[in-house]
Amino acid sequence: MPVITHNRPSRGSRPMWFGSRLFIRPILKVWPLSPSGMKLLYLVDRAAARGPKPRGVVLEQMELAGRPVELAVPAGPSRRDSDTAVLYLHGGAFITCGLATHRLVAARMSRGTGLPVFSQAYRQLPEAGVGTSVHDAYYAYRELLLERGYRHVVVAGDSAGGFLAAKITEYALRDDLTPPTAYVGFSPLLDLDLAANPDRSSRSDAYLPMSKMAELAPLFDQGPIELTGVRRIGELSPAIFPPALFTSAQNEMLEPDIIELVESIDANGGSAVAHSFAWQIHAFPAISGKHPETLEAIALASQFVKAALQAAKDDDMSDEERHGAAG
Repeated sequence: MPVITHNRPSRGSRPMWFGSRLFIRPILKVWPLSPSGMKLLYLVDRAAARGPKPRGVVLEQMELAGRPVELAVPAGPSRRDSDTAVLYLHGGAFITCGLATHRLVAARMSRGTGLPVFSQAYRQLPEAGVGTSVHDAYYAYRELLLERGYRHVVVAGDSAGGFLAAKITEYALRDDLTPPTAYVGFSPLLDLDLAANPDRSSRSDAYLPMSKMAELAPLFDQGPIELTGVRRIGELSPAIFPPALFTSAQNEMLEPDIIELVESIDANGGSAVAHSFAWQIHAFPAISGKHPETLEAIALASQFVKAALQAAKDDDMSDEERHGAAG
């Protein structure tokens, strides 16, 4: 079954949901999307940088495609594959968050999968529009494959980062580049024009207001690099998707697009699954600390990634055997 529901929320779930509804949603509704208003949101990442460093990983600052990247690798003796990595792309509506806000989720993905996780600080509004964000993410992926020696790269992201990860799959096909080995999306944004869809609503979302998405949409086309290809991920052929796992908060604004895409991939014979968690908030695996559902969602994603990688490596072995027999 491509959509799995988790209907037994932990004790802290409802207070977190109502707290987000009462405090975060009203702030987001009135926050100005002027250049100065958006620049103020950069303080969120600066504040997060003062927090404690995650345990169980070693962090290294570097660059990919000319952009800052934080690499998280599991601490201790290395038993990981040297040809496999994860590229993680943070959420934040293309205007906020960064390496520090998403350090914990990247570290947990690294510990859970046993793989190096590269978390990129791509360019955002008001400096640059979505086309530039996609460019930065895609060229980080290209560098991992073509210059860093990784044979298998998993793309992952939450919210806006989930859109970037999906666009990497589209651009890799366009350029005849090795596609991602797997895709992981935590409440991924799958439609830049979501607010114009009459069938979508934010009435049941803990904190995302549809009105703010409508304000943001015209800003997404800001340069300097033009967005090419689709604006709605559901318009892509489902056949191009690698094994994909999606996580959503039940009834959040983005969930209908997630379920629609998962069912389309499944109907086309692909591998896709969605986990829908009751009484959670948008992108909760990336923002809710030690919350039980967060830990469960990341564990499920890590298991999924390891299974997808094992299947890919089995295919590699089969190809080598066939080539050897042919030779």
